[in-house]
Amino acid sequence: MADVIGYEEKDPDTLAAMPTGYPRFVRHEMINRMIGHINQSANRETHGYLFAREQDCQEVIHRYRLSDFEKIVSGEWTLLQMPIARSENSLVSAYFQHTGCGISSRLAEDYLWEHGLLEGREVSPEVSHPDILIRETISRAHGPEVSPDDLLLASSGANAFHALFKAASKQAKAKNKTVWIRWGWLYLDTIEVMNLYGKESGEVIEVNQVGDTAQLASLFQQYGDQIAGVVTEFPTNPLLQAGDLELVRSLCDQADALLIIDPTMVSPKNAKITPLADVVVNSLTKYAGWEGDVMMGSLAFPQSSRAGGELVQAVQELICPPYRRDLARLAEQIPFYEHFIESANANTLAVAEFLQKHPKIKKVHWAYQDGFRKNYEKFAGPGRPGCNLSFEVKDGLEEFYDRLQMLKSPSFGTEFSNCCPYVYLAHYPLITSAEGRTILDEAGLSPGLLRLSVGLEPVEEIIETLGSALQ
Repeated sequence: MADVIGYEEKDPDTLAAMPTGYPRFVRHEMINRMIGHINQSANRETHGYLFAREQDCQEVIHRYRLSDFEKIVSGEWTLLQMPIARSENSLVSAYFQHTGCGISSRLAEDYLWEHGLLEGREVSPEVSHPDILIRETISRAHGPEVSPDDLLLASSGANAFHALFKAASKQAKAKNKTVWIRWGWLYLDTIEVMNLYGKESGEVIEVNQVGDTAQLASLFQQYGDQIAGVVTEFPTNPLLQAGDLELVRSLCDQADALLIIDPTMVSPKNAKITPLADVVVNSLTKYAGWEGDVMMGSLAFPQSSRAGGELVQAVQELICPPYRRDLARLAEQIPFYEHFIESANANTLAVAEFLQKHPKIKKVHWAYQDGFRKNYEKFAGPGRPGCNLSFEVKDGLEEFYDRLQMLKSPSFGTEFSNCCPYVYLAHYPLITSAEGRTILDEAGLSPGLLRLSVGLEPVEEIIETLGSALQ
């Protein structure tokens, strides 16, 4: 826990001890080396940002009114360099994280290899038409409402949502629809992207509790046709609460509003919500990239949705397509996708039973929790919880976390189990102030919440590891 806090507070010793990290939060070593090589003749210290598309670089320059910068454009990347002392660096870094508009580390590896700066590199598998294989597999997971041609692939789940919401916000503005509703406490970058674009031409209203259908219905009654759409997760991250999607769909229909659903926490194979959505957002970094070494995202546009179909072309123009070697790497893993989900489902059921019965566990949040089970089972049926659950220990968070002999990571959906103090990593500034802790409390988020991604290890070993740390 001391290292978690050190990372969040940017302690130099902690950061120096981290050679890598989750790619949108910690810049990959290959990308650092690439920037250093391009910048080797510079006569001043700068921060470099490698964009996958020049258009995103131009938006950053315009959005933050940058004046003191240098831009280098190449075929597959654009480098923005800013003086290290400029305060705008924090804004650009945040934009980079929330939108996922940076280059792939595999592109950086290819650059270094081509310039003779590496002795070896990853061997990419030979897969013919990897994008088709990926889209075929993911469309099957969604169900008959989505064909391979109804899917767009992005460089990450965050970038998929960024492109979608930017396009949807522009369309909504043209229709004089100015209100977006965020239903449930959603993933950090989803929140930030909605704030980035939704508040430029209107407002974003938060309904942090998906169980509060009365508040949602009241908002539709109040704002009516002004509502552009609802963005939600099914179930939510990290509390795994499943809302009443059928109610939301009916409200959206009455107001001609979009319904955007993200089932990434459990996968679209488990949660068959596609028939109700206008667009389905899914991070393929999870479950599909089950070995944990490739990032990608997808957007599904169900054939039944006219409103979703109207967005496809605009989104295509904004999305960062996956790098070719990332496509090849994911295509190597995707044949195991369905089996991985089934195995994770079985392991999670056993781990949830263990934690719910343990005397030192205060609360367990998972897909089949009381109060939300009915909503979830309606679209997933029994025995399909996905790989995630979150829990709180009664006391001794630090002692438990320090003694937990398990990988610690902010990702999920991998073959290896991993655990993280979710609120510390996603919302640390809120923990450090009384006002922030009030916001967390109103959203039902305990600072001590731990999110566990259950992997493919023998389930008795996972349970033994958790039990030993609890003891």
